[in-house]
Amino acid sequence: MGLAFGFGYVSYPLLHTPVEPVGSSQDVTSTEQNMPVYWEAWRLLERDFLGAKPDATTRTYGAIRGMVETFDDPYTYFVEPRPRELERDNLAGKFGGIGANIELTPEGYVLRPVRGQPAERAGVQDGDLLLLVDDQEITAAMSADDVAALVRGPVGSEVTLVVRRSDSDEEVTLDIVRAEIQLPSVEWRMLEGAENEHVGYIRHTLFTERSAGEMRQALTELQAQGADRFILDLRGNPGGLVSAAVAVADLWLDDGVIFIEQKASGAESVQIATSETAAGDAPLVVIVDGGSASASEILAGALQDHGRAVLVGEKTYGKGSVQLIHELADQSSLHITNAQWLTPNRHRISENGLTPDVPVGSGEDPLQAAVVVVEAASVAQAPTATP
Repeated sequence: MGLAFGFGYVSYPLLHTPVEPVGSSQDVTSTEQNMPVYWEAWRLLERDFLGAKPDATTRTYGAIRGMVETFDDPYTYFVEPRPRELERDNLAGKFGGIGANIELTPEGYVLRPVRGQPAERAGVQDGDLLLLVDDQEITAAMSADDVAALVRGPVGSEVTLVVRRSDSDEEVTLDIVRAEIQLPSVEWRMLEGAENEHVGYIRHTLFTERSAGEMRQALTELQAQGADRFILDLRGNPGGLVSAAVAVADLWLDDGVIFIEQKASGAESVQIATSETAAGDAPLVVIVDGGSASASEILAGALQDHGRAVLVGEKTYGKGSVQLIHELADQSSLHITNAQWLTPNRHRISENGLTPDVPVGSGEDPLQAAVVVVEAASVAQAPTATP
């Protein structure tokens, strides 16, 4: 586990201000009439419960979670302020932090400083047991998200850590100035081997605000190194910002629909690619698996439907619903399923996923299959000489 918030299948974080209750006036009136029952239960618990009582905030959050669960939708959910802050950081692709990973051990949370980052420069050693963060005790019972939220903060601010050395049991106090920590979402390299000398490999792990810029940089650098065919690896990519998926798709497409958004009312909106492309018509293979979800499926579905890429691997997750994210007054958030996505050919992603053009079994290496496919596409695309 790292200081990065562990992502589930989050998608379409479109921020909205609080709205008035929707539904008929009769529904709202009925709800208001039932609220005395809620407060009656609150007062009885307060009066009669034997043992330690949760505070008001904990009870309120519990009530919200219970209400949300009655909608019986796994993608409609409530997020408390601390995990919501981590979620925002990850989708932004950067945060104010110290540059260290945390690992839960039987003794508690230990630190793994990243080379050249503030934690290492301030004297954090690999394996230091984290005892206090700004006088807040750190225990093994805390979640990694809670610990990460305590360590993170505004860039330029100072955080004080108390750690115990693994080799001497000495307790050390360290003052660390937080810096901007980048969370890259795209990695790239040229594939090795003479037979792969023109193949650029791009690994995309999450759709963040940085993704489109990173993808453009990847294409520019790989082309400068001689890449004229590409493999885009979306395995395990759970999604992220739909705006990032659109921007990345636009780098590969020079025209046409990227996806269709369909509301419960039946109304539809369409995202269209612009004429600009960063890769021309260079052969492209996209690797997917059961962990490729949401925004990953938007990108892969658009490229597949337009014949721009060949999909290789396993069937994708099938997460095609749209969530509006409402920021609440205390910086918690409510994610509400509001619509669904369709691919350009009107394929419904939810529950169906995408079927690869070239299936690869779970025990096989999809990268090797992708290399074979992209090389074959390059040969088929090569111009033939005329006498």
